[in-house]
Amino acid sequence: MTGHSAQESVRGTSAWGWTSSAAVASGVPQSWWLSALRHGAPRWGALSGSASHDSASWRLEADPGAVKVARELALTVLREWGMSRMAGDIELVVSELVTNALRHAGGYLAGSSGYENVIQLSVLRRGGEVVCAVRDGSAQLPARREPDFMAETGRGLHLVSCFSRTWGAVPTIPDGKFVWALFT
Repeated sequence: MTGHSAQESVRGTSAWGWTSSAAVASGVPQSWWLSALRHGAPRWGALSGSASHDSASWRLEADPGAVKVARELALTVLREWGMSRMAGDIELVVSELVTNALRHAGGYLAGSSGYENVIQLSVLRRGGEVVCAVRDGSAQLPARREPDFMAETGRGLHLVSCFSRTWGAVPTIPDGKFVWALFT
């Protein structure tokens, strides 16, 4: 467990804890993954299971089973890369990111005009760093809120910030966003 606090790159929380303001990796030095998420190989239209030595990307159906599939895919890639020491933290964060995409982008994933009924998991590495990113078709960006431990929801991004080095969101073209988490 890394336990590092996150650099909050998303501001302007709405009542639902989501925002539509631009999110960038402000304060995150050398954000090598942002260009890859915006424009690089792991794109929305990437083939299922496409991989190279430093990235892997999958399209997942927008159903609750996607959470388990995403965890298994991420863990398989980590084992292949010899980075199993990060498995516990990444497994939890990938679960939270996919769950958030299913829950908060549900209206956008339900076959609305202009949106695909899929989410995308991308895992990228450079040296000892790994970035896990989940894309959905919604333009609303996430914002961490103080968790209410009596409520059934609202703790996901708090967990993401506790188990990753930092996290953020980046809008993608033509629509949607990636929510990413960095691990070292």
